[in-house]
Amino acid sequence: MPVLAQNMIQKNAESPTPSLLDTRGKADKEANTNPFSISQHRRNYLLPVTHITNPNTLGDTTLTSENVDNAEAKFQVSVKVPLYIQSDESSGVYFGFTAVSYWQVYNDAASKPFRETNYEPEVFYQWDADLNVLGYRFNAVQLGLNHQSNGQSGLRSRSWNRIIASALFSDEDSLYYVKTWLRLPEDDKTDPMDPTGDDNPDINDFYGRMEIGYGVNWGPVDLLVILRNNLRFDNNRGGIEFNVNYPLNERYDLLFQYFNGYGDSLIDYNRAQERIGLGIQLRFL
Repeated sequence: MPVLAQNMIQKNAESPTPSLLDTRGKADKEANTNPFSISQHRRNYLLPVTHITNPNTLGDTTLTSENVDNAEAKFQVSVKVPLYIQSDESSGVYFGFTAVSYWQVYNDAASKPFRETNYEPEVFYQWDADLNVLGYRFNAVQLGLNHQSNGQSGLRSRSWNRIIASALFSDEDSLYYVKTWLRLPEDDKTDPMDPTGDDNPDINDFYGRMEIGYGVNWGPVDLLVILRNNLRFDNNRGGIEFNVNYPLNERYDLLFQYFNGYGDSLIDYNRAQERIGLGIQLRFL
């Protein structure tokens, strides 16, 4: 390798670039060596109060456009466990599971139902790169198989399978990631009520084909921005989410979340919406 390239890309064992993710990476390695533990995969949070525009009630036997509330709770639970770990205690094969629920907890008229829950199991290989690249830490690459569905049938059924690839970079007070996916094809439905076939053939056009994220630490405040886009000049769509965290103690953060666009949930994937919420998040970094 040329000397210039060696200077641009170095193993962090020689001259580590400080990273916002150092504490999280150390905690993950400790969890991987403990056979009795699981670790956070994505963020875990509870937003007891959110306000959403244009909530979907398609095919719901309890909720209708007349009795659905714009106020609902939203919470996400996400964990991962190692299936096979290499000698660096980070690289290896993982199983991850994420569930996001949308609960009409203030809707007495409809008996407080869950309007939607999305389930997302995945198996992925993570390479803990740990390289210095132009003054940034190249933290990791992931490649995996992802399934997402809402566990419903009939008109409410939503699901898709994807091969997902992502890369993560960071420096002392910022993180950056890019993620893209290839949807695995399904047969067309012969009838809207057909239990087999593609529930949402146009989901890429609304939810997007690529996601980028940027996180930054400003003293006690953390900001995470997530942007998805369908990469089309005509009918350009996607969604953007802002998350602002302020520490309450060593375990929990106060979380403010704002979303605008398509794909807030699977049942809402083709509906333009805004959501604003306030709650708590389990410390992630």
